[in-house]
Amino acid sequence: MVALPQKMRMSESEYLEFERKNETKHEFMDGEVFAMTGASRAHNLISIQTAALLINQLRGKNCEVYAADMRVKISSKKYLYPDVSVVCGEVQLSDDKFDNLLNPTVIIEVLSDTTEAYDRGTKFQNYRKLESLQEYVLIAQDKPYIERYMR
Repeated sequence: MVALPQKMRMSESEYLEFERKNETKHEFMDGEVFAMTGASRAHNLISIQTAALLINQLRGKNCEVYAADMRVKISSKKYLYPDVSVVCGEVQLSDDKFDNLLNPTVIIEVLSDTTEAYDRGTKFQNYRKLESLQEYVLIAQDKPYIERYMR
């Protein structure tokens, strides 16, 4: 998924209220709201298969795997949607709506021509601010290529 050029400005509370009522996902960066586009067939297949493999690998362990609809709160000014995220240990959520993950252990992004620079750059810089993050994985969808960054 990629952020569209159309931007809206709002506060954190306005963003969360807006996002919870909206069917389209939006990322929140420093007061700006960016609509997210849909993903390709290949992107969807890679994301769901990766999540399924992780669920099987982590069965019986104290870990939960989330698909692209679990929002990650970086700070009060930043909310992002990873393609796949994993939490090992106690899951921490920011409020009683249970839709803002605070402590992902692993984040996975599926790359495309339109998202690669964002996923490698701004998004990765923001994810690195999460103390809980131990691994960041980038998966190419146009060739068999995976990059894994570990803390």
